[in-house]
Formats: sequence, C-alpha cells, structure tokens
Amino acid sequence: MSSHRTYADDLFPQEVMDSGTATPPQDYPSSTSSQSSHQHYLESANSRIHVGWVTSPYEAKEELDTAISGHCSRLGEAKYTFVAFPVGGVVRGFWKPVEGAKNEPPAIQLPDVQLANNLWETYVTGRTSPWIDCDSEDPKFAEISEESLITELNYIAYMGLNSMTIQLNRISSPRTAALFNKWVWTRNTRFTMWIQLPSSIEQCVDFDPQSTPKNMDIWTIWANFRQGCYNFSGVYLQAMLRIAGDLPDEFVDTKRVDRWKAEPLGGFVVETDVYATDRNGMASLSSAHISFLRQLWSSDDLRILVDPKTDTFLYNVTLKAEYALALRQAVRDVNYKSSESSTTSLAVSEYKDVLQAPLQPLSENLDSSVYNVFEQDKIKYDAYGDAVMGVLKELGADGRREIVIYLLGGGRGPISSPNNPTKVNVPRNGPVTIGVYIHGTTILRAEKDYNTKFRQKGDHLKVKLYIVEKNANAIITLRYMNHRTWRRRVTIIESDMRRLPEIARKMNYHQPDLIVSELLGSIGDNELSPECLDGVTDFLKPETISIPQKYISYVAPIMSNHIHQTIRAQSIPYLARGLPSHGRLQPELNGEGAWVQLYPQGDIINNMDQIYVVFLSKYISLSRQTKEMFTFQHPNFQHSTNERSAFIEFPIDRNTDIMGFAGYFDLHLYKNVILSTVPETHTPGMMSWFPALIPLREQLRADDGDTVALKINRKVDQGGVWYEWSAQLKKPNGEIITTPIQNPNGESYYMRM
Repeated sequence: MSSHRTYADDLFPQEVMDSGTATPPQDYPSSTSSQSSHQHYLESANSRIHVGWVTSPYEAKEELDTAISGHCSRLGEAKYTFVAFPVGGVVRGFWKPVEGAKNEPPAIQLPDVQLANNLWETYVTGRTSPWIDCDSEDPKFAEISEESLITELNYIAYMGLNSMTIQLNRISSPRTAALFNKWVWTRNTRFTMWIQLPSSIEQCVDFDPQSTPKNMDIWTIWANFRQGCYNFSGVYLQAMLRIAGDLPDEFVDTKRVDRWKAEPLGGFVVETDVYATDRNGMASLSSAHISFLRQLWSSDDLRILVDPKTDTFLYNVTLKAEYALALRQAVRDVNYKSSESSTTSLAVSEYKDVLQAPLQPLSENLDSSVYNVFEQDKIKYDAYGDAVMGVLKELGADGRREIVIYLLGGGRGPISSPNNPTKVNVPRNGPVTIGVYIHGTTILRAEKDYNTKFRQKGDHLKVKLYIVEKNANAIITLRYMNHRTWRRRVTIIESDMRRLPEIARKMNYHQPDLIVSELLGSIGDNELSPECLDGVTDFLKPETISIPQKYISYVAPIMSNHIHQTIRAQSIPYLARGLPSHGRLQPELNGEGAWVQLYPQGDIINNMDQIYVVFLSKYISLSRQTKEMFTFQHPNFQHSTNERSAFIEFPIDRNTDIMGFAGYFDLHLYKNVILSTVPETHTPGMMSWFPALIPLREQLRADDGDTVALKINRKVDQGGVWYEWSAQLKKPNGEIITTPIQNPNGESYYMRM
C-alpha cells in the first residue's frame, strides 16, 4: 500500500525535518559498533541540526515570488530544513536604491496563499530587505527605510511567521534599535527576531579607523542594540553571528568568545567563502571555524544559515548539500558528548537558571520533600562522618569512655543515621526503606567505626547523643527513628536551639564535647547559621569543638542577560498576592477583606534587591578566581558581632555587561575535612548547594581594563539579618561609577530570626 504524501513532504523531506533528540546507539562510538548502527547514529544526529539557506540575488528571479514551494523543495533535496526569504519578495528584497533619485521601493509581492499557514511557520524565515538602512546619513532614505521596515514587520506578523532576520551593517544603529524597541514592547505579536551582526568591525559602513574606539567589537554592537531595545526577552530578540573567511580576533580569543554563552544567541550566518575543498574534493571548514562553532553550540535548537557570496553553487549541483553537511559534521556531536561528561549536571538539569528563594529555616519550618532532597547528597554526609571520626579520634585518645555530642537542627536525622539502608517493619504495610537511612557517614556510624578500629571489646567509646530540632513535624520522624533504629539512645529536644542553654540547665543535660550542625546556605551565613550557633555558646565548655569550625563566602562578577531578564520578568499571580514577601514588611488585611502583600519599593526593585539561589547555566564568570567575602568561626566564644562589611575588587579583561555577582562558600568541617561550592575547589559530586546570586538592578557596562567592586554589608537587628550592596566601576582614567544601594534596611530581602 503506497504511503500518503502531504503538502509538507513536497517542500522539505521529513527525514531532514525530524527534530527529535535522537539517542545514539548504546555502544556508539566504540570500535565494535556495527556499520549500520554508526550510519543510523549519523543520520539521527544530522537530523537534529537545522541548516537554512539565505535566498540570494544570484537565484532571484521575479517568478520566484510566486513559486516559493519549488524553491523550498529544491533546498530540501540538498538537506536544508528552512529558508530565509525576502519577506517582500525578491523583486523588493534586492531592489537597488539610486542616490539622488526619488527611490520608491517596489511593493510587497510575496502572496501568502501559495503556502499553507503551517508551512510558512515551519519552513520560512522572513528576511527584511537588505537595502533598508534606518540609520542612513541621508535623512530621506532613513525615513523611507523606517517606513519600509515597519511595513515588512507588519507583513511578517500578518503571515504568521515564527522568525525573521535583519542584517545590521553599522557600528551604531540607534534609530533601528528605537524602531524595534517600540515594536517589541507595544505590539502583541511574538516571533523570534534574529539580529544578524557584521562579520567584523571593519565591514561596518560607518567604520572609521581614526574615530572608531579601539575596543569596539561585535559584542558591543549587539549589546548596544539589545540595550536600545531595553533588554527585551531573549526568547524573541536574539543575536546571529556572521562568520566570514577571516575570523576577527574576538572570535578566536576564548574569554571574548565566552561572552556569547551569556547572551540570547539564535545561531550563525555562515558565508560561503569560509569553505575550502578537502582532499576528497568536498566543501569543508577550517579547524578555526569549527572550533568557534563548537565553543558556542550550546543547544541543537540553534540555527545555521548558509549565505552564498558567489554564484558557484549554480554550476555545481552538489555544492549546496556539501555546505550543509560540513556544518552538521562540525556540531552534531557537541551536546551529546557534553551531556555524557557530567552525570551531576543531568541530575539537576531541571533547575538550570531557575530562580529560588533561599530557605529561612529559622523562621519557617521545612517540609518533608525539602528534607528528602537534602538527604540525597551522600558526598556531604560522608564528609560529615569523616569530620566526626576525626573528633572522636582526637578526644578518644585520652582513653575516655563517653563523648557528648549535640546535633543542632537535626531535621529528620541524616547526620545521626546508620550507614546503610535499613528495613523497618511497619504494621500492616510490611517492610519499607526509610529515606533517612541512605546516608553514609553519620554520628552513630562514626562511633561504630571508631570502636572497631581503635578500641578493644569492653573498652568502647560511647557517644551520648542529643538532637535539637524546632520543627514539630520533623520531631515525629526523629522520635520514630529513635524508637525503631537508635534503640532509644538519643535524647530528642523539641526547641529552637537558641533556647538550649535554658532547657539544658533546667533538665540537667550534659554539656557538649562536640556540636554538629548543618545550617548553611549558598553563601554560608545566609540561613543564619551564625545567629543560631551563637545562641548555644553559653552552654558550651571552653574546649567544646564545633563541626563546622569555619565557613568562608566567596563572590565573583558574572555576565548573564538571560538571568537579568528572568529576575525582572517575575510577577506575582493574583492568588499569591497575600503570600509574605522576602522583605521586612508582612501581608496586611485591606479594606476589602483580602490579605495583600505590599511592595512600596515597586515590583521590579523588589525583584532585583533579593539574593537568589540558582543553578547557573546561561552565564559566564568575569573573574579568573572567586574572592573571599565573609568569614565565620565557631564556637564564637568571644561573642564577636555577626555584622560584616566587604569591598571586593575584580579586574575586567573584556567589554561586558555585569549583571551581578555569583556567591559560593567553603565549609571547614574539622581540620582538613572541607566541603566547597567554589568553582576552583568544588567538591566533586556534591549537589546540596547551588550558587547564590546577588543581582544588580541594571546591567553595568564595563570595558576591558576597568575594575569592578562589590560593596556589601551584613546587618543585624533584633528582628533579623539583611544584606545591603552596591557596585563600583572604576575606569582607567580614574572615573568612578557607583550603583544605588540595594535592599536598604532589608525592605526586599530580610532573614527573620
């Protein structure tokens, strides 16, 4: 029975259009892979890469405007998956204005009814007329260009295209940016706008070797245009990098290339003069061009356009297909190999660039699911066990028979749990495995290991364990475990740990030899560990040891237009308008009887003046190393203040937009047992803490040679703790730019005690 062909089949072959993520054969690319499996993998990989063709003047015949389906079919045979076609038709698109003439551009001559709507949406990208120049020095032609561009944008919206592209030919395009700025913010039409950038600064029509700034580059052209559109959503406004035969220095310098990883990159326009002929007579790319593409190939959703610069392809029927194949060969394995390289990244991929509010466990009780996530990190609990073992070895060396340990903030008990999963008989439900048992290296396990290695039978060291926990719900779990697993060895204290001295003296509890806690946030102190632990200091012995002994926070400036946009775009749903903010103010009952949280500072400032927890993905660090911010040591027998102030400077080595600072910390549990989220020293496999994000209200433009500093204060009052911060940019000529102080008096981000 013959298969039924659709209208779409006549345009682009389905095997080329299949955009599903193909899974390579399990044994690929091993040497034992069969030839057929290898071929299947190549076909699947190629199908994921979308390569389009830029319709050029060399093939522009007037009848093409009413025969676009045939044009698409021929491109499909050459393995192209879409086409960039003049939105006004080839007659209008390749019209040549004459200097001094009246210059009435041809009317749009591309009828929409020649293709079904879904085919326009899927296979055609609207290309604005290349002659349009809204920033022309000729005011009349600039006006004509503006009118023509609006006409073409309207027609793109009318046809329902999903994407369009426009070529920027100038270093400065303020009028073009202003037109797009009004369009994207005032029109309820959404299609992706690919802004094609020049292949080099020297190719810009307004380039002047005498007056053009020496540090001007392609990224700055894009950043200025994006800023001229008030940093509109990168989902719709994207950069396309034009690649010519000679790559400019900024496309070879890794640190400058990396900036595009933090920008909304839609893809690439590859001019055909980049191709050479390999020894098999096929079109090929140089290693430099391949390296550049692979560095920035972050997703198979990116698009590549082939832009013919000669008419050679008209006389060589296989050349078009060779162009597309060479590009697919360059990038098809990038994401497959990078995803295989990091199982940790796969485990947390759903959290990429997702904004999360830091927990406030002192003022709020955590729920079971949150505890469960924390308890999955075996690496962390192994380290805690090593630290406890180290203390037992040190204190047990004098032959003592008992050590008193307090676990402060016990949660559901992972630090105190045995090493292996344990079957627990639950009435009527049969045997189950409780999640809190899965963590290796715990206090009781350390006790057992210590006695096995260092004590004789009958001379065992006994741990007298107290667990302090304020969450009444978690207390239920702790009591259950104490009954079922710990053989009632643990004394469970339901209380805020800051009341422990009072309770312990009343109940005549033993003073601790060791206190253990896990109260750390993404920059160490931002879940109020210092305040919590200071609350028990008066109950400690002079020689009491703390795990952790010390934690240090670190920061580094980062670039991420995507995350900046994400923060600004946050909004509060109607049904959530009564939820407490993260700031100092609390919800109020209004005159209509509804609970409402007010934000007198405004929604956007409220969004930007908070610290977030983010698994950073679409970003780059702008410093070769992170730098220390705050340090806290425990026990704090000196009762030193927990207020802190820091001024941390970083040299900037490229033109960039600084959106804020990423925060990390390292945790000195005991002596040389250290956990770290700092990129340079990150503990392998640990997933408990994502980086913190300290945003700036507006992205701060910095140039190569500038110095940026974060000025941040940690402030404390009777009710809680908050940070205030600002940035300072210093130019080589001594000029200083200072940003506003953010989160004054904790109005947007306040950690209640």
